[in-house]
Amino acid sequence: MNVGKLFSVIRQEFPSMFRRYLLLGAFDGITLELSILLSSQATKLEGKELLLITISSLLAISISSGWNALIIELNEANLSLQELERQMLRSLKGTVYDYSFKIAAILSAILHALSPFLGIFPVMLYIYTKNFIMAEILSLFILAIIGFIYGTRIKERLKYSGVLLLSGLILVFLIYLITK
Repeated sequence: MNVGKLFSVIRQEFPSMFRRYLLLGAFDGITLELSILLSSQATKLEGKELLLITISSLLAISISSGWNALIIELNEANLSLQELERQMLRSLKGTVYDYSFKIAAILSAILHALSPFLGIFPVMLYIYTKNFIMAEILSLFILAIIGFIYGTRIKERLKYSGVLLLSGLILVFLIYLITK
């Protein structure tokens, strides 16, 4: 097995999946954290209990996201390999292509499982500073950054940044209505 070729194929396949799963998972983690932090204000939940609920919720979304990504990406890797085999008129099982598709799928799933934990930072900021507004601003700022990273051109980056920031503001508004 040519390790250099393996990494070359992974490098071609992985960046778009990397960006997509990093952003999807981070968005899930931040919106989940935002809802927990907002609800905690209504219920007067603080400190250890707030941290426990946030971590356990992020773990649940992390496991769900990671396993879903693994199942989907392994299936897509299998379909891509079958298409390549059809075009080449030969089996590619055990080749660099087979392994690189599987490795990229596994790395994507791991990344998607870890990225929701970005949501822990605003909660930690709140726990240590007791400044709810600052934690909320950090959450919304992270959402805007996630949107900015997603685009490829500046106009797209600003658009996606605004869309994700708007989604966070809508979430804040809806939870405010629910908790009042």
